[in-house]
Amino acid sequence: MYEFGCKCKKTMGATVILSLILVLFGCQNKEDTSSPVDEPHVDDSEELIVSVFDNEGKSSVVEINAEKHVENELVNNEEVWLHASLSGNKQYLAYTSAKGDGPWEIYLLDRNNKKTSQVTNDTLGQLIPRFGDEEGKTIYSEIIGPAYPVSKIAKIDVQKKNSIVFDTKQPDRAVEMYDTSKDKIIGAFVSEEENIARRMAANDAGVPLGQIVYSIYEMNLDGADMNLVTNIKAVNIDSMAYGANGNSVILGGENINEDEGSGIYQLSLTDKTLTTLLTDQMIKKSKNPLLSEIGQRRLAVLSKNERFIYFSGIPKNAADVSFDGIISKIQCIYKYDLDNKEITKVYEYKKPAFITDMTVTY
Repeated sequence: MYEFGCKCKKTMGATVILSLILVLFGCQNKEDTSSPVDEPHVDDSEELIVSVFDNEGKSSVVEINAEKHVENELVNNEEVWLHASLSGNKQYLAYTSAKGDGPWEIYLLDRNNKKTSQVTNDTLGQLIPRFGDEEGKTIYSEIIGPAYPVSKIAKIDVQKKNSIVFDTKQPDRAVEMYDTSKDKIIGAFVSEEENIARRMAANDAGVPLGQIVYSIYEMNLDGADMNLVTNIKAVNIDSMAYGANGNSVILGGENINEDEGSGIYQLSLTDKTLTTLLTDQMIKKSKNPLLSEIGQRRLAVLSKNERFIYFSGIPKNAADVSFDGIISKIQCIYKYDLDNKEITKVYEYKKPAFITDMTVTY
């Protein structure tokens, strides 16, 4: 569950890990000093959209073509942590940000004319924007607010600026993470009552958070035909990303089923099997690893040819860094070759930074 007060995001769910202080998005009165960056965009291959928060307390959104080693900074100088995604035609960037004391709202950058417009303007907090069509006319988000105290998925018409909230007849079913494809939505859902109870129990006992059952549902883009795919036990499911063909989903999470620690998995939507791709334990056992562990948000996406996993990770021997008062380690983007099992670093932000979101547009 998300609660919005000033510019803070507090969670009783697992989208953001409390112990890593990812619940904090800054509580000061901030002026809007953000700006789109005038850069050419690459439009002929898959693009990674990476949101970062640097050691100067600023957030940016960067477009990365990992194969061509091309990067474009699309948004910078934001005062709060960001989530962002790119439309299928690669013209529009949707991102969520908070201005002043207001809640998170959705903003849309038109990369052709370099203009940014505000899409939503209500009391709902908007997080994790994802497009629902190639042209950027429909955006989805994870919302919370007085009318919806449990996190839900909303569908927003960009032109009309109205929205529809899904799954409202299930007041205890909270969405923790989701993604969209060309014709479907996939989400990881938990019982909000059970989620709050396990967090209170762990806090009272002073022990690590225990597992909960995540129910993975897939539905149509209008929220209809919500079908259970599988149930997964986990401490957290932090990221979900459809592959290019929509037949599988990449999951990032902590203590998935019998595994310990962070891991990246592939869920087949045809035979419902969950395959382990990469875990912290696998990294530690590898020869001369470049990184110490998977990044705390366990962000991961699949390449278009399905050979590579792009994921956030913490470099080996990385030192602690202060990020606007938050002590953490820098994160980079790595590529894991599913054929030869090799890991290479593909991107590091120009300043010490950690990664708050990563999406892919094919």
